Amino acid sequence: MAEPDADPIPVILIAGYLGAGKTTWLNAYLRDGVAPDTLVLVNDFGTINVDAELIDYAGERLLKLSSGCLCCSLSDELGTQLSRIGRWPAPPAALIIETSGVARPRRIADLIRVARRFRLARIVTLVDLASLAQRLIDSRVGELVADQIASADTLSLNRGDDLDDAERERLMRRLHSLNPHAQVAHAGFRTGRRERAAPKRPLTLRRTDERDPDWQRFAIALPSSLSRQTLEALLTEHADGLARAKGFLQADGRHYVFQWSGGQAEWTPTAPRPGASQLVGIGFAGAPLDALIAALRALA
Repeated sequence: MAEPDADPIPVILIAGYLGAGKTTWLNAYLRDGVAPDTLVLVNDFGTINVDAELIDYAGERLLKLSSGCLCCSLSDELGTQLSRIGRWPAPPAALIIETSGVARPRRIADLIRVARRFRLARIVTLVDLASLAQRLIDSRVGELVADQIASADTLSLNRGDDLDDAERERLMRRLHSLNPHAQVAHAGFRTGRRERAAPKRPLTLRRTDERDPDWQRFAIALPSSLSRQTLEALLTEHADGLARAKGFLQADGRHYVFQWSGGQAEWTPTAPRPGASQLVGIGFAGAPLDALIAALRALA
């Protein structure tokens, strides 16, 4: 049983909208060096936890949450996990939580703040600059993305190299208006190894207009005869209803980690994995997503 007066376990919360680069950031952070007994907890939206499979870290120090941050299920599962971890005979030196891209970090932070044996060290929100302007004006997810940004102690910026100076400056002003207190860094960059308590900010009231989209998840086994061109064309045709898709797929005779975000496909060659190819995705409930799911099932 852990000592009741032991120092609280610092928690880093990694947030950011779907496809913003959280797993890539986390891998870079882990490679840069953490305490050997740091615990990593990963919450993905799918029935297979693709993000957890892509993290290069010791297996016994990597825990997976399966709730996908939908509705209120995460609070129950995370609360149970925190209570269990706090009772370990040798608790971890630190805890890193990678949230699902549909999570609101404020809600998880509130849970950490009231959990015994833990303290919130900081919230890092990944921001995809290339898609930020479009996300913020999207009536379905704009408020969610803004809330993820406003919650951060550190904003880690990603994919802004192709923006011109004027557009980059405009986006930086928008970020500052949403969160004038956050530190800003490029993805993968950090200024020190020692974790700090979150900087003090003016007390703000919780927003009362939080309305999450009507998310719908899917998981579909796809045939080994799949072609990359066919899948990309299908996802492009039905992109209006799709927010994110990923999986371990066999296509054109090779094995890949597949990622789809912001209308772009990424195929990363990988070693063969046991089991059938499976694509998991999340989108906005309605006719466009229903049509996509039907088309994917037809492929199978």
